[in-house]
Amino acid sequence: MHCTACGQVLNLGARFCSNCGQPASTPAWVSPPAQRLVRPIYGRMLAGVCAGVAQHFGWDVTPVRLIVLVVVLCGFGSPLIAYIVAWIVIPNEPLGVPYATPAPPGPPSCHP
Repeated sequence: MHCTACGQVLNLGARFCSNCGQPASTPAWVSPPAQRLVRPIYGRMLAGVCAGVAQHFGWDVTPVRLIVLVVVLCGFGSPLIAYIVAWIVIPNEPLGVPYATPAPPGPPSCHP
C-alpha cells in the first residue's frame, strides 16, 4: 500500500504515513476480521445470549438485557421462544479461549 500524498510505501495496517503524516486510506478489499457470535463463559446472567450479542456488536450488555426483557414482557411469550432458540443455536465460547484480563505490571524500572 502506498501513501496517496507522497507515494511512500506504508506498512500493512498503518493509519498514517510516516513520511508526510497524511492519513492512510485503507483499500476497499481490507476488512476487519469477522467475529463469531458466541455465548461467553463469563458475564452470563441466564444463558449468555444477551452477553454474546452485546459482545459481538461491541455494545454494553445492560441495554441489550433491558431491551430483551421489555420485548419478552410485551411480546406475550413469542420472543421468549426466540430467546430459547438463540440459546440452542448460538454456540458456547470455546474453553481454550482465555478470559480477557489485564496484563500484570512489569518489574519496576530503576533509572538514575
